[in-house]
Amino acid sequence: MRWIRTEQLAAAVSNVAAEDFEEEPLNAHVRDMAWLGPRALAHQAVNAQLFEASDASLPLAFGTVFRDDERVRRLLTEQSVELDTRLGKVRGCAEWVVTLHLLREPSEADAFAASPALQALRSEIAESSPGKAHLLRRQLATLTRDEVRRLQSDAASEVLDSLDKIATDLYREPLPQDSVEKPLLRTSLLVRRGDENSFLDAMDQLRQRWREPSFRLLVSGPWPAYRFGGLPHAA
Repeated sequence: MRWIRTEQLAAAVSNVAAEDFEEEPLNAHVRDMAWLGPRALAHQAVNAQLFEASDASLPLAFGTVFRDDERVRRLLTEQSVELDTRLGKVRGCAEWVVTLHLLREPSEADAFAASPALQALRSEIAESSPGKAHLLRRQLATLTRDEVRRLQSDAASEVLDSLDKIATDLYREPLPQDSVEKPLLRTSLLVRRGDENSFLDAMDQLRQRWREPSFRLLVSGPWPAYRFGGLPHAA
């Protein structure tokens, strides 16, 4: 790795072989996991080192290729204002990814524990005549189904609200449709390094609130700011 510098900015670059990284061979290589895997890991390791060694960096995706040093230098000069703005946004921050999965629908017991209305209706049924109790039990079944759906929605909303309070920026990722575990929420977020302990404490509290076997809250990080960094669109 070496540096290309301007007055304000510096880019960490490595030379690569044209026979592998020209557009056509690169497009073929990225479909070959045996070729891609070790190179992508090496790329991530460099980004991680730069992330730890500086208070602000803009990690680029694997396969970002410039023809020569002058094109890199031109980018740093012509896009310096936007690059500096992006660096300011991620300075002192790390990227985290939080995912909430639904492992199974909340049980009736979960619904009753969370709903005073269901608890009151069950008590009313116990004190009612057989005819009225029959009608109330049908009402109870409907309300229980509604409460189960509400719990799923509330789980995603509560996690999102908690993340929004502690993150400096947050991006709600699209949800995959073919996952074995049903994802309710997936977010990438920027967290200030000084706030990471508070962030992790908040995640532990959410795991207690939305716990297995119904829900699973996964947290990964800290990462370089891939979602919030990158190159300006003009580049």
